[in-house]
Amino acid sequence: MDDKVRGLALQAGWASASLPQGPFLAPEVQDFIKAVVAHKCLAARSPRATRNYALVFKTFFATTSKVPWHLNSEDIARWQGLLNPSAAALKAVRSLVRVINENLLSEACPLSAPGPGATFIDLRKSLVERDSAHKLPKRDALYELARIVFRERPETHNHLIRFSAIRVLTLTGLRLNEVLWLPADCLRWESHLDVVTGKPADQIGGVGQTLRLRHFALKQEEGRPDLLVEEHMLVPTRFQQALATAVHLALQATAELRAVLAAQHEGIGASPNSDLRRFSTSAGAKLTTADLLYLQPVRGRDVPYPVPHDLAVTTLGQNAIYMALGLVADKAAYSFFSRYGREPDHKDFSVKPHSLRHLMNTELFRHGAPDTVITQQFGRQTVAQSYEYDHRSLAEKLAFVSLPGETKGFLTPGSPQELVAKMVVGGLVPTSHIARSFKAIQAKEGDLAAFRYLAANSDGFHVTPYGYCVNSFSMNPCARHLKCFDRCKHFTASGLPEHRETLESLRAKLVEMRNAAAAKPVKTVGRRNQIAHAESLLSGVAAALDASPNSPVFEVGVDHSIVFKDVLS
Repeated sequence: MDDKVRGLALQAGWASASLPQGPFLAPEVQDFIKAVVAHKCLAARSPRATRNYALVFKTFFATTSKVPWHLNSEDIARWQGLLNPSAAALKAVRSLVRVINENLLSEACPLSAPGPGATFIDLRKSLVERDSAHKLPKRDALYELARIVFRERPETHNHLIRFSAIRVLTLTGLRLNEVLWLPADCLRWESHLDVVTGKPADQIGGVGQTLRLRHFALKQEEGRPDLLVEEHMLVPTRFQQALATAVHLALQATAELRAVLAAQHEGIGASPNSDLRRFSTSAGAKLTTADLLYLQPVRGRDVPYPVPHDLAVTTLGQNAIYMALGLVADKAAYSFFSRYGREPDHKDFSVKPHSLRHLMNTELFRHGAPDTVITQQFGRQTVAQSYEYDHRSLAEKLAFVSLPGETKGFLTPGSPQELVAKMVVGGLVPTSHIARSFKAIQAKEGDLAAFRYLAANSDGFHVTPYGYCVNSFSMNPCARHLKCFDRCKHFTASGLPEHRETLESLRAKLVEMRNAAAAKPVKTVGRRNQIAHAESLLSGVAAALDASPNSPVFEVGVDHSIVFKDVLS
């Protein structure tokens, strides 16, 4: 039982009878969660993603005493309203609803899936600050890792194949398991000839040779747990030789291990500790672990020569890479940064393998690769998935946005008006008041009128004494006289120390005002309204102080820029 979530429901005033009782979820609920997890595994979900789904399902069923076949849309909405869940949690519950609806598992089918949640403008402190930069590797750690695996001489066989695997991770952006399961014959070179002259294409201005990397892709819908889905990734020209070198180093280092493991698959000198699994591929081929690229002895860091026929051989595992990258806290002394780092402060560095995938995606976006090409390169189902890995700065995104020629007469290059216009045209602030107005004018009166509106209205975003404002002040002066904390929809927290100091000072004054009103006689005219007003403002200030930096304080607040009709008109 998720007691924390159940406690939140009780604090919110939910009836105790509507919540599950006892320390454990009901047996029917447990069986249902296990069944959905098994269903997800068969649909080629990775173990990590499936684990996260199971955790979300546990929190969901902590908010209702109903068994799965009695669930309805209201139960889904109540859960979302209570927890304000993350995008990942919403995705998991949408998946749960889809399973229930597709299999008619509830008497209330069809259930309504939870909405996507509130969208907001992600404001940054500068144009060069990256979007979700925490998902990218730290620059100094990345440079040191590249220096180590590309320049240092590995001390042992195990270090050598880890060097090779990390090189491939960096050069391709593949998932960690996709690299660890590379087949030995993963390089596919292809020469190109001009069909007219018969000459190599590079002699007449084209590309004479390309390289594709054969690998087994994860998260493919057609995949099964016992089936390796074969894919081919096109390797950019600048990385071809470096990637080929990394693969050849591993091939040479594991040649004898591969021969011994292949013989063990045939029953010759088999060791009980060897990895002797067999697989099928989506191309119809049969493989064994001896066909994989990254092999190592089960015990010992080096390969004995000659290699005995009964040597225990296994594949390279995730934990070995995590330890090499400094991600295993109690074994930091074994990381490559600790072993090969040049400076004392480098020994504490770490790099997450998946951050290298985010890095490669961002670099492809930054160099202008089409989003459809990036999506195909990484084997994704939709273009939207690729944009989750796009961490370009605002300046880098705007570099690819161009405005129509007719705007040059009234949008000064480099001005705040041009900046905001590019953000609107590029779709970077789709929910802002100015973007919605621009689209409405564009649809009604055409492009020229819409851009003239932008020129007059897009005076940039603003800093107030309490945070950031995404409303325009030139056409819509602040209706609340910068009282951002009065549930204003345009108010975005900054997290800056000076803004927190202003808010804390304001809170002290409001508390004093509320106490002064409360000290008045009960029958004093307006006493109740004064207290209520102070309490309302205090709750707004508290929300501003608790909000995460660069996030909206009042997602469902009031748009004070809208002119409301007088009740008597």
